[in-house]
Amino acid sequence: MSILWLKEIDKNNLREAGMKAAYLADLYNNDFPVSNGFVVESDAFKEFINSHGLNTKIKILLDKIDGNDLNSLAGISESIKKIILREEISPGLKAEILEAYENLNVNSELHNAKIDVLNFIKSGRGNAIVSVRSSFVHDIPGAGENFLNILGNNNLINAVKNCWSSLYSIPNLLLNKDKLLDNNPGTGVLVQKMVDAKKSGIALSNNPMSRNDEILIEAGFGLGQIITKGEITPDTFIVDKKSKKVSEKIGMKSLKLIRDVNNNKTVRKKLFSDEQKKRVLDDWEVDEVVKLAEKIENFYNENFAIEFGFGKKLEVFHARPYKLPEIIEKNNLDGKILIEGKGASPNINSGIARKDIIVSESANLGILNKAFSSKGIAVNSGSVGSSIALLCRQLGIPFIIAENSTALLDNGLLVTLDGRTGKIYEGDARRVEVIG
Repeated sequence: MSILWLKEIDKNNLREAGMKAAYLADLYNNDFPVSNGFVVESDAFKEFINSHGLNTKIKILLDKIDGNDLNSLAGISESIKKIILREEISPGLKAEILEAYENLNVNSELHNAKIDVLNFIKSGRGNAIVSVRSSFVHDIPGAGENFLNILGNNNLINAVKNCWSSLYSIPNLLLNKDKLLDNNPGTGVLVQKMVDAKKSGIALSNNPMSRNDEILIEAGFGLGQIITKGEITPDTFIVDKKSKKVSEKIGMKSLKLIRDVNNNKTVRKKLFSDEQKKRVLDDWEVDEVVKLAEKIENFYNENFAIEFGFGKKLEVFHARPYKLPEIIEKNNLDGKILIEGKGASPNINSGIARKDIIVSESANLGILNKAFSSKGIAVNSGSVGSSIALLCRQLGIPFIIAENSTALLDNGLLVTLDGRTGKIYEGDARRVEVIG
């Protein structure tokens, strides 16, 4: 069998299910608010690759990888994805996936009922609207594809294949090439009932930008993918763990991600100016998120980044452990300040704007791919909890969110990014210390 239900696995099934699914299953089975779902286990993808004889074709392309040539890398990534997407999933595996999909709309307690009873229950219900998300064994923030509001058998199967193909995204080719060459890619696909969240966000159980024992919460309207992809600057709530005192800053939320009820497509909707400035979370909702973040952190005794949403209730969509970055406390910068924004990765570096330093409206996929060779990133909109911010903290490069970045950082300008304070200096502002 290639299907694993969340109730059957936990965090120790990382190899079979991938990190995202394994941790969510662990939370699901310990009474955390996680929607029911199933995983197309990682061996199913290996079987798909082997049954179509794709190993040799993919290996030839992987051997051509030059980590310094991003254009070539992008071409290799797209070529491998096309190889995967043009092949069909075997009838046996397709039947397993679709049977699990049908059963998802039936309470899990009834899955062991007699076949005729189960079929009778299913006959009276339509297909569920689901999310279909990549769950890599070797997880890289933002590298996998996620599909929301999927309805119908064909759409589900296509989403599964697209999740598989995203294993060969540029970040994975750069960081996991050896594992891919060893035919040990390791990716599950997580399918869950879709939560039509009206408010969503990210909670970091320990603020990575300070050492003040506080929780950082970011929130926006609609579905949370728009925050993880760094497309908006969300509201920020910083909560002291001891006193529970909350400091907040309302973000300029220009967009929200919603389901179009006419066609089930996930669409971006522009917000009017008054809605952009509206506070997303009520006080009781902030309190609920704080309790959830503390509960998960205490359960694992680790720092956790938690993607959450409020539909009919508070739910967890993703939870991953993270390490706090080193913060350089010493103030060793001196020079003209061009921009004062918000720091999202506490590192310092200098470089040429739009060459060494990425400058962009938002943290889109193109930025994610270029981050590995950059000296820093400055964007007009984004968040501390976004995939790109998390990746920058892992890579040790500064990331700054300032709404006038693209307007003020001209091509060829030498600048210094202070990812701690969010300040961008003209020239190389790092002081050279003379010893002795």
